[in-house]
Amino acid sequence: MYLLFIVGLVLFVNGTNGLLGEVKEALDNVLNFVNQRLDQFGFDGYFGIVLAQTQLQMILELQLKLDDVNDVKYLIQKCQNILNKAKYFLPLNPPYMIVFETKLLDSHKWFRTLIKNVTVGEITNLGQYLDWSPERILKNRRAIYKGVETNFCLREILELTTGNTCYVSSICKDMMINTSRMDTGYLLTHRLLYMQIKRLEGCIVPEDPVPIKEYTRLFCSYILKEAKTNEYFKFPYHDIFMEQVVLCGIEGYSEFLNRPWLETIIKWQNPHGCFESISKEFRNIQKRSSHIVDFGCSDHSTGLGAAVLALFLKCLFLQ
Repeated sequence: MYLLFIVGLVLFVNGTNGLLGEVKEALDNVLNFVNQRLDQFGFDGYFGIVLAQTQLQMILELQLKLDDVNDVKYLIQKCQNILNKAKYFLPLNPPYMIVFETKLLDSHKWFRTLIKNVTVGEITNLGQYLDWSPERILKNRRAIYKGVETNFCLREILELTTGNTCYVSSICKDMMINTSRMDTGYLLTHRLLYMQIKRLEGCIVPEDPVPIKEYTRLFCSYILKEAKTNEYFKFPYHDIFMEQVVLCGIEGYSEFLNRPWLETIIKWQNPHGCFESISKEFRNIQKRSSHIVDFGCSDHSTGLGAAVLALFLKCLFLQ
């Protein structure tokens, strides 16, 4: 059942019909771009396609006009065609990548566990970081804690969990579960993703009775503060912003699902359909370090672009 708090999406009240078509077209274009360059994409890009497909599948549970049903089914099939062929391009090494691909590139699993409703007022508006600069936003590119990358903990919970008890080492407990400190950038968004994977796996940490919902509220409150700071500086870093919108948006937090942000993201789309990771105006500050595909786009950012467009498409249909 879908629950929609209308006040959470008031920014979509006017002109949604034209915007609906614009989002459909933008999503179709990004899927075409990926489908024509499968060999250029890795796991990160394909993960965005999985999240996009999941949001599209949720749309089909709503009451839609026949034309909209056909459009959404068409987009779902495009996602599926990409994912069916992706296995021929994804690496088999290191071995843990097979676990990532098997467990995380499955839209049906995500469909069963992701939040379907949109709510307002569940997270705290903390304003923005007053002492940050574009340079500060752009340099925060590594998801690492005490020398350990977050992928170590994502891999651990996926590879070593047995039964309904999550396997969590001491370093990962400190990195992912400890809320006595608060992080920023990809370390913070990956902590949110870790909780989403924990929910996906259906396992618990016996010594950690805090509900996942409490973690997502806390993490997304801080993520919103960072996203608003990025906005204040005219979005120097597109990639982190789209990751923030996607991961908190799929938790149903309407604060991330407003029309100005959607329209901004649509403007970022390259004429060829893909997305770059950094704003053109700030490339002199930060060199690109993500995996680059044709036309200077990023596979990670392009996958996120697909996911965020599908997420907003669901929001438009929820009205």
